[in-house]
Amino acid sequence: MDHITEQILQLRIAVAQLGEANNWWKSSFFTESSSTFLDYIFPKLNNSQVIGASDLIRQVIDHKVGAHYHHLFRLGINYEEQIHRKLLSSALKSYTKEDLLNILEEIAQGLIVGKSEGPKNVGAIQDLENEGTIQVIAAEYLSAFKNNYQVYPYLN
Repeated sequence: MDHITEQILQLRIAVAQLGEANNWWKSSFFTESSSTFLDYIFPKLNNSQVIGASDLIRQVIDHKVGAHYHHLFRLGINYEEQIHRKLLSSALKSYTKEDLLNILEEIAQGLIVGKSEGPKNVGAIQDLENEGTIQVIAAEYLSAFKNNYQVYPYLN
């Protein structure tokens, strides 16, 4: 589960930053001024940008797919606790747009998905233990960012 949790965290970071850069959600968590502001307000909180962005994105995707479904930013409590612990215990490095796309490409492992916009069911929450499900989620987001459309993969 630890390897999958790490992949989920990397996916969240990539999707959060790329989504913000592409105006999928109205936020500016990953700007220089936001970093300075959040560090001042929350001086002892590691990764406040990712934590804040994840909360906002969870609400945006819930509105698109429904709050009763799971998605990259709303998973079971076990995953959420592990991700939160990782975020609080270490400082993440900063990434370029190319780095973020490389994260998606590495996890997607060349999987090709259909270009369909909007909410898209990609499996069931119990399938999350299977790396193939993570691969599909990464491929969906990668395709959307490369082809300039919005997609919201979710799990039953």
